[in-house]
Amino acid sequence: MLKIKKIAILPNYTLSCVFNTGEVRIFDLQKSLDTNNRFVRKILNREVFDKVKLGSFGELFWDEIGEIQELNGSVSSCNYDISPEFVYAHSEAVK
Repeated sequence: MLKIKKIAILPNYTLSCVFNTGEVRIFDLQKSLDTNNRFVRKILNREVFDKVKLGSFGELFWDEIGEIQELNGSVSSCNYDISPEFVYAHSEAVK
């Protein structure tokens, strides 16, 4: 299973990601995500972006950025995450 083991925050909404394969890849959120998406727009705020974390499955996530509609119709905050597979597929290898 592919996992991100370590991240470093870089300028211009990019992250250096070290994968469990030993590879280091650069992930550019502005190039890889739909910037018209309201949750992505939240992440593309420097204060929010800098709060990125690694989850237990090696995913990137931000606390309380997403929303989920409950069965009763109420809306609750939830984490917004990006899978390590997506990051890997949409990133560039560091040589």
